[in-house]
Amino acid sequence: MKFVALLCLSLLLSACSPQQNTPEPEAAVSTVPSRVFTAGKHYQVMSAPLTDPAAQQGLTEYFWLGCPHCQNFEPLLKAYLAERPQVSLLRRHPALGERWAFDASVFYALQLAGQSAHFDDLFALYRQQRTEKNALPDLAAINSFLAKHQLDAGQFSELANSEQSRAMMEQANREMLDNRIQGVPAIVVKGKYLVGTELPDDIQSNEDYFQLLDYLLQKD
Repeated sequence: MKFVALLCLSLLLSACSPQQNTPEPEAAVSTVPSRVFTAGKHYQVMSAPLTDPAAQQGLTEYFWLGCPHCQNFEPLLKAYLAERPQVSLLRRHPALGERWAFDASVFYALQLAGQSAHFDDLFALYRQQRTEKNALPDLAAINSFLAKHQLDAGQFSELANSEQSRAMMEQANREMLDNRIQGVPAIVVKGKYLVGTELPDDIQSNEDYFQLLDYLLQKD
């Protein structure tokens, strides 16, 4: 087994920090699955499958806004989805510690406010803060982001601290714990097939990784 740096999937939760750097992903390649992948080697069958109907149809990503590997993985994920517009994506942001909880509250408040269209800008803010300041956005930076996008800071704060937001965090934490998801970014396919941070030696390229996702999307 090895960690595949090319795909930006080499991150363990305990090692996730703004100081780490990974190569940018190579250009995406659209392929049709031509190989068979093996449970326990290329992916895991989840012991507690996701019950959300949307999750059972497409992809679910577990991520952290402040994770450099998640930030670097994003262009690859978007390229995959751009070539497959029929594939849906749900995002889960766990709250593993105080800082993760703050970032999760920002992410879920954006969702609850009906402003998910600004997600790319929010993720870009986190990446910019890491690359330019080697830091995570503080409250002032978040407030500046809200003002720039004409979002009401008071309403946003209420949503970030709402029961709905906390329930979403708890759901993400529970799903990760129940299925022993140990790293981010992690992708769950059709609510039951986990492609984690650790991949075998025969997953060498973006093409290999895309074929794996395609294979699992076609699997019953």
